[in-house]
Amino acid sequence: MKDFVKRLTNELEPLIADLPEKSRTLELKKEELENVSRFLAYVNGDVHLVGIYANQDIIVDSFDKLNTNKDEYKASCYLLESEDNNVKNLPQYKKAYDYNLNIINYFKDLKSTLLNEIDELEVVCKEKHLEEKYYQILSGDSPYVDEPEEFTKFLNCHNVSDEDKIELMLYILNNNVAKYEERN
Repeated sequence: MKDFVKRLTNELEPLIADLPEKSRTLELKKEELENVSRFLAYVNGDVHLVGIYANQDIIVDSFDKLNTNKDEYKASCYLLESEDNNVKNLPQYKKAYDYNLNIINYFKDLKSTLLNEIDELEVVCKEKHLEEKYYQILSGDSPYVDEPEEFTKFLNCHNVSDEDKIELMLYILNNNVAKYEERN
């Protein structure tokens, strides 16, 4: 492998090492967002629907972050199920209402946080996939680049000396010409 290629691939190796981990994290965040979005769409701000949402695991799994427990949650949902006006006038009913509203607001905030994290991770993963693409190409015997503009932008985003850029571009150009001649 030519020195200028080796310098670039050595720079890329640590950058792509965590790509599988980042991709997996992105997928998990997307799954979590999907679950949170389903919950929010179902309750649509109605505190009475929190306790009857089909996937209670999403709520139960959040008890630590909400500083609550199963008993408080059950009591809150039980009070909100009441149709009795005497119960609805109790301070405990108002507390239960606020309690479930807090749960809804927590998930709204979580959704916003997840959207931001996903956006950031998508950018990171896109960059890492591009780095991996060119790492694989450059690690081959006769690197062929079918997107020269993308490759040029890629080179400009990395710590590559002007001399190495020129050498890399000439190297790729010569390999591309050789591939083209092989095909014809």
